[in-house]
Amino acid sequence: MRLRILLPALLLNVPLATQLALADSPAPADTQPTSVAETVLFETPHLKTIDHPETLNYRFERIGPSPFVDKVAVRIAEIHPDGTKFVTFNFLTGANHKFYPGVDNFSGNPLLMVFLQHDVENMRDEIGVAATFFRNRIREAFTKEAVVSDTTYSYNGKSVPAKLITLKPFIHLDRFEKLPEVQQKEYRFVVSDAVPGGIAEVTAAMQANKANDDPGLTEKLSFVGESQ
Repeated sequence: MRLRILLPALLLNVPLATQLALADSPAPADTQPTSVAETVLFETPHLKTIDHPETLNYRFERIGPSPFVDKVAVRIAEIHPDGTKFVTFNFLTGANHKFYPGVDNFSGNPLLMVFLQHDVENMRDEIGVAATFFRNRIREAFTKEAVVSDTTYSYNGKSVPAKLITLKPFIHLDRFEKLPEVQQKEYRFVVSDAVPGGIAEVTAAMQANKANDDPGLTEKLSFVGESQ
């Protein structure tokens, strides 16, 4: 399953259970990639090199109000004959834990989808603007405004080739002129074929706003390794 098939559902306020059910449905005709960013993030088979069940482990860090460090586990539970995978999630632990159902027939890394779902829910709860609004703007930014550049990433003590995708979905929105921390919010994705699962880092960052004593908020996922 290519992640971009599910991206429109994710960003159009479709319940997550319905989104994941789409994994067994054929791709609609209009789901061809429309930008380099979408291709790199949602059309690339990030899980293609994984040929046995294992767990991809990530460090999760929240900086800002109620800061904490936690972990996220992406379990490649089953390998199908066609190379696609059945994937389950353990997204944070203890009181921070969020349940996301497993997905089947995937070749891309569905952690991207889960992180965006988590982020949109946080935006709704913390800012008080309808989640649909944020979903639509993020979706449009992936298509029209994301910037893709070559970079390197330090993995296992080596510098490996990577792609950096950045976007600021709300930068041109006048409604957030008095909330520059929202207007300037930046998403950063680092992907590399050298990193198991393809996803090296994902960051969603709102800078501090001294005018209203808002300390800002950053949430970051970083790949830390594999386990059986």
